[in-house]
Amino acid sequence: MSHAPAFAPFVWADYFETGFGEVDSQHHRLVDLVNVLAQRAASGADIEPAELAHVLDGLGRYALHHFATEEALMEQGGLDPRHLRMHRQLHADFVAQVEAMRHTADPTRVVPVLYNFVTSWLTFHILDTDKGMARQLRAIKAGATPAEAFEAEAGQGRDPGNVALIGAVRCLLGLVAERNNELALINASLEQRVAERTAELSAANLDLRQAQQRLVEADKMAAVGQLAAGVAHEINNPVGFVTSNLSTLRAYSERLLALAETADGLAGTAASRGEWQAARAAADFDFIREDLPALLDESTRGLVRVAEIVQALQGFAQAAPVETSRVSLAKLLDAAIAATAGSRRPGQQVTRNYGEMPALPVNPTLIGEAFKALIDNAGQALGSSDGQVRIRAGQRDGELQVEVEDTGCGMDEATRSRIFDPFFTTRPVGQGRGLGLSSTYRIIHQHGGRIEVDSVPGKGSCFRVVLPLG
Repeated sequence: MSHAPAFAPFVWADYFETGFGEVDSQHHRLVDLVNVLAQRAASGADIEPAELAHVLDGLGRYALHHFATEEALMEQGGLDPRHLRMHRQLHADFVAQVEAMRHTADPTRVVPVLYNFVTSWLTFHILDTDKGMARQLRAIKAGATPAEAFEAEAGQGRDPGNVALIGAVRCLLGLVAERNNELALINASLEQRVAERTAELSAANLDLRQAQQRLVEADKMAAVGQLAAGVAHEINNPVGFVTSNLSTLRAYSERLLALAETADGLAGTAASRGEWQAARAAADFDFIREDLPALLDESTRGLVRVAEIVQALQGFAQAAPVETSRVSLAKLLDAAIAATAGSRRPGQQVTRNYGEMPALPVNPTLIGEAFKALIDNAGQALGSSDGQVRIRAGQRDGELQVEVEDTGCGMDEATRSRIFDPFFTTRPVGQGRGLGLSSTYRIIHQHGGRIEVDSVPGKGSCFRVVLPLG
């Protein structure tokens, strides 16, 4: 078990008196502050950075007040400028060392060091510098010139005992100053290392979160892909049966309607014609003849729709692209714009702004489908009103970015969080399969990229595709 060193409080004695009441009073106040530091150091308790800053601020402020008092006294007494310059330099050194301790990384080490430093410095300052100041002031008052008083004081300072004592104190103060500088450098280095490590950890955490998100999305897409493949397989066979049966039913209905027309012509007698007309009316034959083709057409369109959904499910369930080639994304974007032109109103404009885009190794069919889905989605967001779809592409931060922005209705957060979910759509029933954006998401990730979305309700949305350059 370690114990904090016991620091003896600074004991004021008569030999510290200079004979100048205000100076001695302020020296006594500084001694009181030193004793507070001694007691704090001897307690062994931890000191918080804020508490240390408060102690240092108080010491610094009072020291500056005391120094200003001494310097005003020296100027009024007419001391030699050489002593005044030396005195000011000593004051500046003291303030610099106290400030250096403020930046020490370990506050617990500052209090003992600060106590020893201030005790040694104050002892040297009073016994050497301030006592010398007082002697010079009294000499000038007695009739000596400032230069004579300064030289006399300098001669006294050459006494071997005084020289040895002052040299020892100065050596101690030099060691303290050197230690303070070392601590300041260590603290600066430590702060830099902490900042660098913090930045590294932040980047690593971000990468980890992104990786986790990609894994979750990949697992979700894989599960949905398996489900889609199974559903498509199960639906495909009955759809085929129903389609075949509808075709046969259409042929049968055409033959029955033709037979009915023939019967109309064969009803010769008035009686038979009357019975036939009554039977036709009872069966609502005229309505059936008009409605039956419409029913068959509607059923056929429904089956075509189901077949399209099955085809989309099969496409969604496909594995990652196995064949890639270096192609110009500008050409793929232009082709996607042209392919979606028929779904846009005349007042809806598409603008494009392409920067430098090197050819990338991609599956052109899949990437082209992804671009078409994004551009088509932007056109759908415009609705029936005029507006713009802005397409921007180019290199940024070592990646290739493609942005598809619209001035349409935008999305709230609830919708934005689900737009890449399979089978989620905001279009009316029968007008969207909810697989376009989810397939786009999967295609982009299959190519090692990512897709981001910014949207503001009522102002529009921006889809950003980011692909690696390599």
